[in-house]
Amino acid sequence: MSIDESRNPSHLNNATSDIQSYLSVSIQPNIKYRPMPDPLSVYVPLESLTKELINSLVSTIQQSGRTDWHNSRRTLLAFLLAINNKVNEIEKHIDTNNKIDEKIIQHAREVRQWFVEKNLEWKELQTKYENMAKKNNNELAQTLHAETVEPYFELTIEGLHPDVMQSREYMARFRSHGWEPKELKLYWNAQQLEDLCPKHEINSKQTEENDKTKPEVDSSPNDESNDKKSNEVESKQIIVEGEENKQPIVENETNDEKSNETINNQCKAGHEIQDGEIEKLVEKMDITGEHSNHMSDNQCDAISTTEIEIKNEQINDNDLLRHDPSDADAIQALYEYPVSKRNHAGKITYVNKGIEKAVFDAPKDAQLIVLNFANERSPGGGYLRHAWAQEEIILFNSDGYRSLLDLKYGRMGGGYAIPEFGVAYVRDIRFFDKKTGEHRKADMLVSACYCLSGSPQLYDNPTTIEEWITKNVAKFRAFIAAAVANTIGDGSNTYLLLGPIGTGAFGNDVTHIGYVFRDVLRSEMMGSHGPIRNAFENIWFVSTDKWKNELFEKILNEETMVETE
Repeated sequence: MSIDESRNPSHLNNATSDIQSYLSVSIQPNIKYRPMPDPLSVYVPLESLTKELINSLVSTIQQSGRTDWHNSRRTLLAFLLAINNKVNEIEKHIDTNNKIDEKIIQHAREVRQWFVEKNLEWKELQTKYENMAKKNNNELAQTLHAETVEPYFELTIEGLHPDVMQSREYMARFRSHGWEPKELKLYWNAQQLEDLCPKHEINSKQTEENDKTKPEVDSSPNDESNDKKSNEVESKQIIVEGEENKQPIVENETNDEKSNETINNQCKAGHEIQDGEIEKLVEKMDITGEHSNHMSDNQCDAISTTEIEIKNEQINDNDLLRHDPSDADAIQALYEYPVSKRNHAGKITYVNKGIEKAVFDAPKDAQLIVLNFANERSPGGGYLRHAWAQEEIILFNSDGYRSLLDLKYGRMGGGYAIPEFGVAYVRDIRFFDKKTGEHRKADMLVSACYCLSGSPQLYDNPTTIEEWITKNVAKFRAFIAAAVANTIGDGSNTYLLLGPIGTGAFGNDVTHIGYVFRDVLRSEMMGSHGPIRNAFENIWFVSTDKWKNELFEKILNEETMVETE
């Protein structure tokens, strides 16, 4: 059925249950969706949590007076409460017969200490969440003249721009039931992705790095025997390990005079930032390898080459799964095609055209992974009001908007918040060529830069250049790691489509963004034996602004990157 056949929102009632398909269905038959989950049941990657992530959650939910049309702060508060619930469960089982890995216990204790340092009152936070959940947040619906605030009301609004209405036709064509839960992934930081990698790969990498810094010594026969035995055992398992971070990914804000200056002023005043200063700061801070190989004690056994069973903590609580079930395919891929073995050309090509056109230039049988320059607090940014930035252009020319709503009403429990240091990952959106009718699939990375132009945003802006660099490196590492983890095969037939994220309406300096890209792409991550860009055969920087690509090309070629054969 065409969307035009049932578009009148006046016929909408409360959702009813479609027992056969296990979906909730509006009176409009083209809008079908799964029942919204309990937001507090969100998956918690406990072993990947960092103090910086906890600081981000706490500082953001304490904000007041900012517009929150998509319940972004409620979503983050639910995650914070879920973290506390998981720590409580671990603490409750420590003295029982249930076996919990010692490192999990130690990290839970560390997380608890971070909470103590924040002086969090959990009863007050729970009450705050319950009050937020009761509130009928209908400001957006009223602004857009929607006649309902039921889930997916965004798809019922009439009279929007033809590009919006056309994209609804794209959604109805292949995604009338939306995305499967396993096709929507949410990563809170790069560490969560590092923790998916096989332990033996990471350990091998760490051993090599340690050997470089230690004097050569003769190994005893017993040591060699033990090492061999250990490697034989590990080779039979998919084992994912992660240590607690020994150094923070993001520095705390300083209290000196400089911290009161906004990054907005520092970045935009060209005379304040001399040529090469960003590069020097990056090198001084040693951000390219500092956190690349921190792994935890997570374990996953390979049942076969086509199936993975994710093991529980064995404490009779499904909330204590060691990995998000949606990452079963990523774990298997990282085991079958370790990042250390993905030594491709990492060829960088600069494509001067719109992303909606560039996707059709790649080989038809290739996997495409497209970076969406997203809004962290609103699905699609200005999509509904026909804003014209890269995210909106992707959504006008694909069925991808439905996937963002599925994130909102599915994984995020009715709110929407892209993690400050994380990324969402969507499998198989379809781009459509309006002229030819051709369509092709692409995976979508949903990541957001800081907005320095003064527009409303969810997270506080960095206040110094150093903080801006560190936090953006954390963001970029997350979306590059997500692309690596979700590559189909070994990356030889994957095209990663990047671009000048954050340099349009968000007002970030193109040069600074270019240096962050350069240093993240040349860093070693996830057990790689060289620049992480070599995990891919092809990387495209796509932009309609030729001068941005020319500047990126100059920056990325400024210092020769180490290539691997």
